[in-house]
Amino acid sequence: MLESFRIITNTAVSRKKYAENEYYDVDVLKLFQMVAGETAKGYRLLSHPLTSSVRPDITPYKTVFLSKSRGCVDAESQILIEQAIAYAERLYEIREIPIYQRWDDKAKMIFS
Repeated sequence: MLESFRIITNTAVSRKKYAENEYYDVDVLKLFQMVAGETAKGYRLLSHPLTSSVRPDITPYKTVFLSKSRGCVDAESQILIEQAIAYAERLYEIREIPIYQRWDDKAKMIFS
């Protein structure tokens, strides 16, 4: 049986394609922090927050899947999202300006 899920995203393309998702106009770090708040309420991560080989300082977009229903706080979900937050913070500290903020208009249009 497939589990119901929530889609938490800051990806405009996903927002247009899937009406049921929860879209937030925030950067990846803030999105991770929001997801951490949801996992603390008992929602479980269904996707790894750092999927793909593209680092959070290179692309401003991320989509995370959470369980639709709340349960007990899942320790693995908490650990994964906390590690993702720490990783994103380290990457943001390395660069004065994230790479995606240097994108030209053509690149921005592809993903918006």
